[in-house]
Amino acid sequence: MNPSMTNDISTLEFVAFDTETTGLSPTSEALVEIAAVRFDLLTGATEYFQSLVNPGKPIPYEATRVHGINDDMVFEAPTIAQVMPQFFQFINNAIPVAHNAPFDIGFVSHHAARLNMALPETPILDSCMYSRRTFREMPSHKLETLVKELNIGGSTFHRALADAKSCMELFRILVGKSCGVNASWESLAEAHGRLHSFTTGSQVLAPEKVKANLDPLFEALQNKKSIWIHYEGGYGAREVTPLLIYAKGSQQYMEATCHLDGIRKNFRLDRIKKIIPNALSRNLNKDFL
Repeated sequence: MNPSMTNDISTLEFVAFDTETTGLSPTSEALVEIAAVRFDLLTGATEYFQSLVNPGKPIPYEATRVHGINDDMVFEAPTIAQVMPQFFQFINNAIPVAHNAPFDIGFVSHHAARLNMALPETPILDSCMYSRRTFREMPSHKLETLVKELNIGGSTFHRALADAKSCMELFRILVGKSCGVNASWESLAEAHGRLHSFTTGSQVLAPEKVKANLDPLFEALQNKKSIWIHYEGGYGAREVTPLLIYAKGSQQYMEATCHLDGIRKNFRLDRIKKIIPNALSRNLNKDFL
């Protein structure tokens, strides 16, 4: 979707989306709900998408206290592998909008990377940043505060569909207040400020994008095998099973099960000092290393 040649943004379709999660970090936490509202600037909502997601792990009490989603509610829900393709199909050929977009982009892009799914190449708008530029006098730019201050109908209570609807209405108000619904895309982009993209989140790395001495990581990933590494700051060798090799911004990472700690961890590729050949690793004494 390339709106750069559009001279009248009222002809475009937008899609406000929101996620609910088990926590704050996309690399260690999971999605429990994703929802979206497809709309245009003149008439509002035209179509809805909403799905709970089984996160494959218990939902912490602190997260449930925020969004109200508990383990019983997601027990029979589809997995993210089932939901993500449906979500991408729903937002196809529309301009995504999210409130505090980097948070939602982070979760969507990282879980798409785990599934080896291509990310939509479209600009993403952030109603929070847009509000800061448009309503400078507002005491807060939290979605709940803006809904109340601007008398937006409905309620916002940290469920994905409700927040997506509120994001849609807020965005329509922001466009009307700043550039107007019949403005060009360039005018909207100027009023909005820096644009976001799914590609600013996690992206799968190809072998040719990393140093040649790290090729054994890709071999282990492809063959679903463990491998031994020396990692900066560690006292010796550790066995890991690579799950994902990805980039976030300019930094490159390996997501892997660490057999030393028994948990999923993220390792910076530039801090992997040595990869130990499998033939040698079988004879290593971990305590010695």
